[in-house]
Formats: sequence, C-alpha cells, structure tokens
Amino acid sequence: MTKAAAASSNYDYKDEKYKSPAGILLHSRTVVEKDGFVSTGLLTYAEGDIIEVEIPEYKVFNLGDSVKITVYSPGGIYTFLSSVVAKHQGALIIINPPLNQNRFVEKRESPRVRVNQKGSLHAVSWLHLDEKQKLTDTIGLTVQNISVSGIGFVLSDEGFDLGSASVIEAELDLGFKLPIVAEIIRRESLFEGYYYGARYVDMEIERVTSIRAFVLKMQVESYFKEKELRELKRAFK
Repeated sequence: MTKAAAASSNYDYKDEKYKSPAGILLHSRTVVEKDGFVSTGLLTYAEGDIIEVEIPEYKVFNLGDSVKITVYSPGGIYTFLSSVVAKHQGALIIINPPLNQNRFVEKRESPRVRVNQKGSLHAVSWLHLDEKQKLTDTIGLTVQNISVSGIGFVLSDEGFDLGSASVIEAELDLGFKLPIVAEIIRRESLFEGYYYGARYVDMEIERVTSIRAFVLKMQVESYFKEKELRELKRAFK
C-alpha cells in the first residue's frame, strides 16, 4: 500500500487525447497498459480514491504496478497514469487520481470512509476565551468517519460538550499515532451525547499523506466487503 500511495503523487495528464463535459461513464471500455502489455476490460466501479476495471488478464498485473489507463467513454477518451492497489477475481483496483475524480458522471460520492478508530482529546480552544485549555485528564474519543479533510467523532465522556468549542487538539490511533488540530464545524445531538464534525487546521503534508494512505486502505477494504456481500446476495437469489 505504501508503494502505491507514494506513486499517487506522480500522476500525469499530458497524454490525455480528448475530453468532454459529459465525463466518464461506468461500463466504458477501458484499456490498462504496463511495460508494453495491453489488456482491455470494463470500468465497473468508481468511489472515492479507487476505481475497478474488470479485465481478463488481471493476473499479469501486480500490486504497486504503474499503469496507463485509457477510458473510451461516450463523453470522450480519457488517459491518465495510476497504480494498482489490489486485484480480485478478474478485476484490478486502481487509484483514481484526485484531479480525475470530477470527470466521473456516475461516481458514488463518498469523501469520507466509515471507521471505528480510537483517539484522545488533549486540548480545547473555546469561542468565548482567548486561550487554549489543556485537559488535565485526556478524554477518549471514537472516530466514526474520516477523510483527507476532516473527521466525524463522538466523545467517551458524554457530559463533556464541545458545543462552544472552536478548535481541538487530539491524537488519533489509526494503527499509528496521528496528532491533529481541528476546527469544530458541526454538532448533532445523539440519544446520549453528541456527534461532532471537525476540519483539520494547518495539517502538515506528511500527515496529509499518512491520512490519504489510511483512507485509501479503508476504501479498498470496504470495496471488498461490499463486493463479497453483493456476490452472496446474488448466490441466494
């Protein structure tokens, strides 16, 4: 995953032949090329940072391979460079470059991925105060969704209300420790306590890269779970 994520910063659009506002449609004929080997398949899935291409010669491709993708859609011909991040039973999972995502007409909007990750709240800046309050005892939190721009979370201490908070400092456990500073932009009442939405503030590029790799990993895992569920449903029809 790290190799593929690192390759994601080297996307190239110079080879694009033609594009149209009509955009890319699912089930378009798609050519995948690596090192002179070319195979043709169908674009069958597009969500967040990943796309799926069903392709007969999927076994020829390996994780981390750099590939050239050419999509022949009614809206035009689209070409971009990417990387293979997974493969499964006749299909390749390929990174969908961020600048490429707005071209997909039938993409499923899912900027955030659902997770269940722990973390801890360390400091709060309140709207009515000019200084930061460092918490003597950290408060646990659970991240329910995450994206490269922010998180949605709940606090383990249901009596602690961030309704008048402006900025928080916290540490997330994503399999690695990630300190963040985030602005509270949303608050919803739950049966017990509150749900908060927060947007990262002044995030360093190294941390953004780490979050992007984590989100990509979770998207791939979610894709496989959904596909397995769909196949089970079809099997019992």
